[in-house]
Amino acid sequence: MTLPASGNADGVRIFAKYARLWAVVVMLAATVAGVLLTLWGLLFDLDQQWSTALAAIGESVIASVFIYVMVSLFLDPIRQRLQAQELAGYAIDVAHSQFQERFEASLPSGVFESADVPKLAFREAFQVLLESSTRYDSKGGAAEFATFRLAQGVEKRAFRRLDQIRLCIIDPRAEECLRAHVFMRLREGRATLSPDRVNNEIKKLQERVYVSLTALHDLRTALPTTVYLHRDLPFFRCEMFDSGMFLTYYLDGTEYPENLQFSSKTRPYRAYHASMDMTRRFASKIIPFGMEASHSIESDQEFSGLLTELGCHKPLEALRELRDERFDQFRTQLREAGIDAQDIF
Repeated sequence: MTLPASGNADGVRIFAKYARLWAVVVMLAATVAGVLLTLWGLLFDLDQQWSTALAAIGESVIASVFIYVMVSLFLDPIRQRLQAQELAGYAIDVAHSQFQERFEASLPSGVFESADVPKLAFREAFQVLLESSTRYDSKGGAAEFATFRLAQGVEKRAFRRLDQIRLCIIDPRAEECLRAHVFMRLREGRATLSPDRVNNEIKKLQERVYVSLTALHDLRTALPTTVYLHRDLPFFRCEMFDSGMFLTYYLDGTEYPENLQFSSKTRPYRAYHASMDMTRRFASKIIPFGMEASHSIESDQEFSGLLTELGCHKPLEALRELRDERFDQFRTQLREAGIDAQDIF
């Protein structure tokens, strides 16, 4: 007859609960048996061989019990402690490994503090991602520094070998979106908000977009690019490569806020990659410069027509003068910070 599984489980639990008591009972029984065998062999009148054998067995049992007691009292606690330490260490290693695997997919691999010019650590990390990538994607406001970086790196192999350079720039016709960008910038700088000040800043932001488009138009032969005009609110700036990205949240008034670097294996990279794909897919206008496409902008006349469509009434030469002034300001800032404008930054 077999006991049901529940009966076996109850028996195991009872035995485990009283394991130490069973061990003591077994040792006492073995000791008593050893003493009895020894006395039987020594005191009773038996054949010499039987007497010696019984006494030897009894003494062996007593000696075994004695050794077991000594080992249990002195050596076994040390063994158990070492074993427990080993198990605890293994459990900690496993926990750390799982913790790392779980949060590595969400945490940045680098954090670069805010500054007025790009810091050395950021420039080195940017160069590593750029040189191993086949594309450069950027999303932000007017893309002022991005266009300057492209203009300065036009002769660099790392830029010229890129298959795709895609920039998502704010649409200068999207007044509410422009207003949101201006509000955020003025509040970060703790500036006084007034209707005239806001409208004036909106015009400046539009002009910065036109100047960036002019810079990309003039780079079209050396560095073909595609611009996607978006109408998103000003939450972040993102620069994306094949194996990683740099993410900046607009939280302070510095020129270059804190920058986070994420690997392409992380969840934020996948999320912002999907977000940028959606921005390009639903762009209010797509402008290819120097690309072999039927609607690419190839001449100054075509570009002037585009500027008029976007609401710009300044002549192209005036925009080029503003571009040169902007680039000179950036070069001065880099030079004052000890950065060579000919390097990748």
